[in-house]
Amino acid sequence: MVITGEAAGVRFVATPPVRGGRRLVVVWHLMGEPGTPEAMAEALPLTGVDAWRLYAALPAWGEGPDQVVDGYSAMVESGVAAMPALVAAARTEFGCDDGPVDLVGGSAGGHIALTTALRRVVPVRRVAVVNPAVRVQAVVEASTEVGALDSYTWTDAARAAVEPLDVLARAGELDVPLLVVRGEQEYPAFRPVQARLCAAVPGARLVDVPGLAHMLVTAQDVVDAEVTAWLA
Repeated sequence: MVITGEAAGVRFVATPPVRGGRRLVVVWHLMGEPGTPEAMAEALPLTGVDAWRLYAALPAWGEGPDQVVDGYSAMVESGVAAMPALVAAARTEFGCDDGPVDLVGGSAGGHIALTTALRRVVPVRRVAVVNPAVRVQAVVEASTEVGALDSYTWTDAARAAVEPLDVLARAGELDVPLLVVRGEQEYPAFRPVQARLCAAVPGARLVDVPGLAHMLVTAQDVVDAEVTAWLA
């Protein structure tokens, strides 16, 4: 059974626990593939986690001219801002308990999950991210390398916009158990900052998955098993 809904302008699909658990897991998809809540629910069903799984849609990309300030950064900030409403909706509509939630995300969705936990926007129990974006500078570098972005000229406004989203700079403040699942073929711009993040967060676990690139289109069963074990 899949239930659809919306909170704070963010569309979501939710799947109930098999054994009647009342915990909540909020999952954010990637900008690429899987690129919808439905596709993320298929790629990472997490059926072994006795909890409601709420798969949220990434907020719309901003319409301003600056790809970083108006686009990516604004999208991540909107996702973080929507978290309290998503959690409240799950508690009201599905009867989820009022304990801390688990956060899962891939790429930009991982950036939302990490920033939510870092800022303590909602109480968080555990975090699991797959090929996560950790710094916007790395997102720009990777986007340029793969041809998604022709070029980008950093301005003072852009640097100011991305500073609050620098998870690596504040990694020592992340005080929840963290799992980073990384593809062995992950973007070269992402791999070093992901490794540095795990080194900076006490007790963090870094798992490299053979055959997985940035997009979660291969090794889905392996990733699902790793995240399920982390959240169980």
